[in-house]
Amino acid sequence: MSKKNYNHSSTLELILILTLAALVISVGLITTSVGFSLARLTKAQSDWYLPTQKQGTFDFTTPIPTSPPPPPAVTNPPPPPPGPLPIGGAVPPDAPVYCIDDEDPDGCDDQTAFHVPKGVGGAAGSCGTVIEQGHKLVNSLPHFLKGMRDSLNPAITNCGYSTGSYSSGYVSTYFVIDAYNLAGFNDLSKNNPSHVSGANMLNWWKSQPAGYKFIPYGPTVIQQHASGQQPLTGCVMFLNIGSGVHVGIVNVLQQVNQNGDGVISILQSGARYYLDRFEVVGWDIKNTPLHQTQLNSVAGFGCRQ
Repeated sequence: MSKKNYNHSSTLELILILTLAALVISVGLITTSVGFSLARLTKAQSDWYLPTQKQGTFDFTTPIPTSPPPPPAVTNPPPPPPGPLPIGGAVPPDAPVYCIDDEDPDGCDDQTAFHVPKGVGGAAGSCGTVIEQGHKLVNSLPHFLKGMRDSLNPAITNCGYSTGSYSSGYVSTYFVIDAYNLAGFNDLSKNNPSHVSGANMLNWWKSQPAGYKFIPYGPTVIQQHASGQQPLTGCVMFLNIGSGVHVGIVNVLQQVNQNGDGVISILQSGARYYLDRFEVVGWDIKNTPLHQTQLNSVAGFGCRQ
């Protein structure tokens, strides 16, 4: 073979090798690019629904189910510190105390009447505490000096429940039923005979329906209330009287010393005054009231758990 032909063949081989190398490199680059693109596409398909991922201007955040908010927590403040019972004259409806004449269970007409703190805390429903609603009801009871507190005007409305107005016949059980319903506890009804009479309401509470409990009376119960172990504010106090069972809502315990002496007060209707107080001696509620209710005994307390 001539030298000229040999050089020509070498050149052709070199060109062929370079062409094949370029083709291999091109295929490799294309494969890499396609693989990278597929990886991105696969990741996008698998990640689009993640909580933090957004598509354009639309937020595809996955909603997280939430539970209904719990009833508002209520702090039960300690009872007023032991000491002399405060006295004074008449007070406006928005005052932090009630005024009651100790000599005559009616409104205050001099400076020797007792000032009773308005209770706070206790059982709280979705619409407030029971005792808070009790104070509202008291403001709609008659505020004249003397006479029965068995009418209600104006009506009180809260969270879709309305008491209605009464020109008469607003008995003590109505006061309890309305206070609990206004607070958001809708288990009691003025249309239910099992709730309307005091004796029937006592039996209903003794049956301890779900969410409610009955606490038989004993001096230990009053002591536990004073210590905060078993708060009674807003609970129903069942009183055995000559004509049957009278009910009221526990307002506050006022201690005069550390020995368990003082007075416990209730809010009520269907009586001569919207507030009554009972003497407590050695944590025991005495059968002789300071005011109008002729008490035979205390049956116990009905509370919301």
